[in-house]
Amino acid sequence: MKNIRVAIIEDHSLTRVGIRSCLNEQKNIQVIGDAETGTAGLELLQDTKPDIAIVDIGLPDMDGITVVHRFRQSMPPGAAAQTKIMMLTSFAQEQKVLAAFAAGADSYCVKTIKFELLLEALYMTYKGYSWIDAAIARIILKHTRQLASAVTAVKSKAAQTVTISAIDPEQASLLKADPLTNKELQVLELIVQGYTNREIAKRLYLSIGSVKIYVRGVLNKLCANAAFEGRNHRTQAAVIALRAGLFN
Repeated sequence: MKNIRVAIIEDHSLTRVGIRSCLNEQKNIQVIGDAETGTAGLELLQDTKPDIAIVDIGLPDMDGITVVHRFRQSMPPGAAAQTKIMMLTSFAQEQKVLAAFAAGADSYCVKTIKFELLLEALYMTYKGYSWIDAAIARIILKHTRQLASAVTAVKSKAAQTVTISAIDPEQASLLKADPLTNKELQVLELIVQGYTNREIAKRLYLSIGSVKIYVRGVLNKLCANAAFEGRNHRTQAAVIALRAGLFN
C-alpha cells in the first residue's frame, strides 16, 4: 500500500499533536500538514489535496462542515471527492453531529475514540467505505425516531422533512426487492447502537446461533461489504441503515 497522505484540522493542540504523533508512527501514513483554524485548514486542503482529512466540527473561526463544503466548492468537479473526510466531534454536539451526517462526510468519530479504532476508521475510509462511531449512530437513530414521530403527528408537514442522506439506487433496489423482516430490523437497530451478538441475544431472548443467522441476513440484504470482517461489516450495515432511513 502506498503512503496515505493525511491532513489534520483541529483547534485543540493536545488532540492535534497526539493524533499527528500517533499517525506518524505508522509506516504507511504520512501527515502532510495540520491546522488549528478553519481558514488555515481550508488553505491546507486546497494546497495539499490529501487522501484523508481529519476535520474537527467545532473550529473557532469556521466550523468543520463549512470548511469541507467550501473545499469541495472550490475544486473542479470530482477532484474534491478524492479527499475523504473524517469528522471529529464531541459527544455533546448533537446538532453538529446531525449536520455533519447530512453534509455527507465519509466517516464520523468522537474525540474519545481509541487510537486503534481511529486507525481502523482511517484505513476503512481510505478504501472508500464509511465508519460511524456507535455513540454518533445512537444520536442519529434518536433523531430519526423523533423525526418519524413528528411526521406521524403532523402529516401536513411531511413534505418539509429532509432525508438525512441516501443510499445508491442499486442498493435501494435490492433492499426493496428483498426487505428486512421485523426480527432483522430489531437486530439491525441493536447493531446500529453498537451491541455485540451476545448482547443482542440477551436483549431479544435469542440464542447466539440465531443472532448470527439474523446478522448474516441483515448484512447480505444491506450489501455490507464482504471484504471486511467483524466490526467493519457491522459498521457498514449501520451506515447503510441510517442513510436508507430504515428507522423512520
